[in-house]
Order: sequence, then C-alpha cells, then structure tokens
Amino acid sequence: MSIIKLKAYVNQLNMDKKNSHTYRALSSFEMIENVDLMIKRYLDEPQTQKGAILLDVFGLLQGLFVAIDAIYDLAIGLTQYKYHVNINSNPILHELKYIRNDIVGHPTHRTYYDGGTGFSILKTEPMTKDKIVYDTYIYLKNKVEVQVKEVNFRELLDNYEKEKEIILNDIYEYLMHHETKTQIPERLFTLYETLNLNDLSDIVKSFRDTYHLNKDSKHRFFWRANLVKTLIDWHEDDQLMNRVILYISKLQVSKMYEMALDMENRKGVDLYTALPDVISDFYKFMRKNEKDGLKLLSNVHDYDHPLHQSDLLALMSLNPPKDVYHLLKYLKESKSEEKVYLIGSILRAYRPKK
Repeated sequence: MSIIKLKAYVNQLNMDKKNSHTYRALSSFEMIENVDLMIKRYLDEPQTQKGAILLDVFGLLQGLFVAIDAIYDLAIGLTQYKYHVNINSNPILHELKYIRNDIVGHPTHRTYYDGGTGFSILKTEPMTKDKIVYDTYIYLKNKVEVQVKEVNFRELLDNYEKEKEIILNDIYEYLMHHETKTQIPERLFTLYETLNLNDLSDIVKSFRDTYHLNKDSKHRFFWRANLVKTLIDWHEDDQLMNRVILYISKLQVSKMYEMALDMENRKGVDLYTALPDVISDFYKFMRKNEKDGLKLLSNVHDYDHPLHQSDLLALMSLNPPKDVYHLLKYLKESKSEEKVYLIGSILRAYRPKK
C-alpha cells in the first residue's frame, strides 16, 4: 500500500524539530492509520442495539471527517501543497461534511437567513450499521420543507478507500520524481492567450507523463484542466455572460500556470486579467451590504449545498444593480455543477473591508 511506502520515506527524513512539515506529515500518517483501525472495527463488529449503532455511526462519521483533513495535511507536509488532493471531486465524499453536520455536528438547531431554522431527526426504524435515514425539517416564514437523506456506509467507505489510495500513490510518485524543468509553464503562458483546446489537451498529456500520473489521478491540475475545457466550450448569447466566461477562463489557466511552476520550484510572471464590469459591480454591491450579504457568500459556489438556492435568493433580495441581479439569477437557474462552481467562486472571492 502507498501509505506504507510513504511512511518509510518520511521515517528516513531528518527529524529536525524546527521543520514543521515533517511532523505535520507524521501526525497525518498516525491519524489516517487510526481511522483505518476504526473502519476495520466498524466493519468487523456487528451491532443490533440502537445505542451501540449510534455510537459506531457517530464515531465513523467524525473519524472520516478528521481523516480527510489528515490527507490534505499529509500532502502539504510532504509536498508543501495540496495539489494532489481534491476530495470534493468525488460526489459521495463531497456530501460527507453535510451528513456529518446533520447527524453529529448540529442536528438539533440550524439557523438560516431571514430567521429560518432547521432540525434533523434520525429514523430509528430500521437503523443498521449499513444504512441510516434521516429527515431534515427546515422552517421558513410559516412554511416547512422536509428533506430526506439516506446514507449508505459501505458506499461511503468504498469511496474513501479508493480516493485515499489514489491520492497517496500520486504523492509517492511525486516524491520519487527527480526534479526537472519542463516547458509546461511556458505552454500554459501561451494557452492563457489562445485558449486553444488542442493545446490544452497536449499540456495535460505532458503533465501526466512527466509526473507518472495514471488516468484515475485526482490531481488538481487535471481538475482545473477540465474546468478550462468547459469554459472554452461555453458560449452564451448574452455578451455580459461571455465576458465573465472569458475572465474565468484566463483565471483558471493562470492557476494551472502557477501550479506547474510550483511543481518545478520555479517562479514566473504574474498573469493578470482585469475584472469584467459586472464582477466589479458585484464587489461594490457587497461592500455596501456586508452586514447581510457576507454570510450568504459561503455556499454560492456549491451546487449541492443545502443552502445554495436560499442564499442566492437572499442575495437577490438585497436589491443589487440590474446586471448583478442578472448574474445571480443566471447562477440560481444553472443546472451545471461546474458552471455554478466557476461563477460562484468568483463571487465568493470578495474580500471584506478590514
């Protein structure tokens, strides 16, 4: 297993107490291994009593939540970056934080914009270690919405194990890779100007070959490359939206450029793209409405978040300028998870005044 090879690699490093990265990696290893023991015990030990099942379920959800944090910290400890980790690209694991919050974190009281409240209730019959079902009741302005969620723990654990092994293997391959200088950053510099799909495809292949990453790799370089492909293929009749799309396209390529430079321990130039007017107007709108609006930005980029739609509606109710309202409406009506992420991330990038 990759974790064994990685641990052997770390154990050979100089244990300098002034170097926090090594100890960050060791701490992460220990936590990942501890959670593996928890998972084995969870699977090996049958339970029939409600209290025992709940204890195991609560422990497992919290353990997985901590283990995913440990995987990110392991990548940072060993490579200084989290480029090899993108848990959110797995839809099953992406939901883990919501499930954990619903069951373990804040089941008895959630507060929403405009005074809404929510409560989650586990269905105790039937309840097993294989599957649980719970209802979330959301009350807003004398109306109630009931959301039903089923959690299949075998599916959750299978996805965790698969993603963990892919990530640890990618990190190990990177550590074994001899430092080299490629033309990948320079080719990305050109892509920033051309936004050519064939060039993008060639760059992705070169990156995969250079760092010995297989087709299952979840490296963030490939994730951003897929976002760029979506952006290059994305055209609207609305010129306001097309200007936003062009801006985001260049921004995502610039992030790939920075990543490629970091992988080679190099410095490059600053690829600056001016904000389109509608995004500047949104930031000005937020500056005037920070008290009510700032708390509504956390989930605008997350299509699957339970508060995504309601937070956008709340932003639209704050009377934004016409073009900003149009952009928010487009975001609310979009059925594409990728497009929601791309636009929402730009809005979420607003920085409050100090």
